Amino acid sequence: MKKSLGLFCLLLLWCPPLEAQNNHEGLLNKLIETKYSTELYLITHCNNQNQKDSALATYNTLRWKLDGFVYQLSADMIANNSPRILKLLNNWCRSKKSKPPIDVYVQQMIEIEKIYNNSIWAPSEKNKTLNLTTNVFYLLKDSWTILNGLSDIKTQRTMALVNLLDQTRLSDPLIIIKQIK
Repeated sequence: MKKSLGLFCLLLLWCPPLEAQNNHEGLLNKLIETKYSTELYLITHCNNQNQKDSALATYNTLRWKLDGFVYQLSADMIANNSPRILKLLNNWCRSKKSKPPIDVYVQQMIEIEKIYNNSIWAPSEKNKTLNLTTNVFYLLKDSWTILNGLSDIKTQRTMALVNLLDQTRLSDPLIIIKQIK
């Protein structure tokens, strides 16, 4: 019982409160939003043959940037055997105050947000039909992964965070296009 309560408290500390998510959302929240919104963007734009090539180009550009960010962050966390960089990035996402150890990641996130805001979010805000139930399920599933890792030794915690980050990567566009047909 104590272990479950402790894990629940850690989850509450890790996730921002609902009213703060719009203005001060954390790193994982931003990555999950980017993932699902971008995949929805590709699905909706691949139905129209005239927009398919530009949608794929935008999707693949964002996928390349996001994969580079996630892989580099994961590699550095594994090399340092510490989630410190992730914690600093999460704090930056909430406060927009950067510290020197994460400047490279901040620049990458700014590039990702710029592409996302200009190409994905602004145009799709008019007709957003994102299934929030599915997103909540995946967020809970991903949170369980992290909670399992937090109960073990430091290396396993770091690897659980790396696994969680890996799940925020964009899917292969061919798989998404096949789902449309």
